[in-house]
Amino acid sequence: MKEKKRMISEAARELGLETYHLRTWEDEFGLLIPRNEKGYRCYGDKEIHTFQKIRDMKEEGLDAEQIKQKLSGNIIPFPKENPAASAEKMAHFQNVMVKIMGQAIRQQKEFLEKEITEKISKEMKEQFRIREREEERRYQKLDEMIRIQQKTREEIAATKEKRRILFWHRKRREK
Repeated sequence: MKEKKRMISEAARELGLETYHLRTWEDEFGLLIPRNEKGYRCYGDKEIHTFQKIRDMKEEGLDAEQIKQKLSGNIIPFPKENPAASAEKMAHFQNVMVKIMGQAIRQQKEFLEKEITEKISKEMKEQFRIREREEERRYQKLDEMIRIQQKTREEIAATKEKRRILFWHRKRREK
């Protein structure tokens, strides 16, 4: 894994210090801080660790000479990473991420199933309402046509009855 490099403002923020502390301590304790291609200071994990120890020693009340002695004696060990432990951490991290992603996917699936089910249900109800309205209109038209046909038959029957009556009345007059 590539080591994270920080600019001075980010390093100071991470350490809970002001940037001038880092510059001052760099000069005061003769620290060699790596620089990038533009000449800006780049703080890696080792530099951050060193500044944390300096900060802690200052908070304990040690003076600059005592801190220089500890720094020159290389009493501040930088934690070394065991490659096997690193691989184990990575495997653990992957397992945790798989579980988190699995849980997120299940939750999303449940949410989508619910959303889709609700939308389909609403759409089906709307389609049934539309179909019922169309059927109702069709039945109304059918009823109207049946009534018109019945009325027409009644009129035809009435007309035939009138003709028959008129026919009998004419026959009686003729006799």
